[in-house]
Amino acid sequence: MKAVTITEASHLLEISRQRILQLIYSQRVKGAYKTQQGWKIPLYGKTKMPKIIRGKRGRKGTWLVRRSTKPTVIHVNKGLIGSNNKREVKKPVIIVRKGSKTTYCSEVSFDGQCKIIYRPDNETLHGKAQVWIEVDSETEILMKSETIIVKKQVNKNK
Repeated sequence: MKAVTITEASHLLEISRQRILQLIYSQRVKGAYKTQQGWKIPLYGKTKMPKIIRGKRGRKGTWLVRRSTKPTVIHVNKGLIGSNNKREVKKPVIIVRKGSKTTYCSEVSFDGQCKIIYRPDNETLHGKAQVWIEVDSETEILMKSETIIVKKQVNKNK
């Protein structure tokens, strides 16, 4: 049985790392165990998700029960590219949308199949993007985010 760390479980369940810790300490994460590297949480069933035991009081939890089937969407913010041309400090322009989470980064890599889509008449999806890449929701995506600083050289020969 595969086990994941707290950070990986928080991404799978789409809740914060701190909330996972609270659930572990209240013994509501099924099969969670501590190792020298930290907590390990086993994945169960066909969906390969952690199991959270329902509390006795309060409202029902808002974590995911099954993995998202929506594809991960990657596109470039054209407006940020234009504004970066006028600035010394360049902001990341690649947008990765995975479910309800949006991440800005400067480099994206993944192993797996993808689909590049061009729809010039798009008015609703992904901030009116006309070209984007769709990746299967099961594919692991590695993102690198950095702010780039470009210093303009001043010509002193006059």
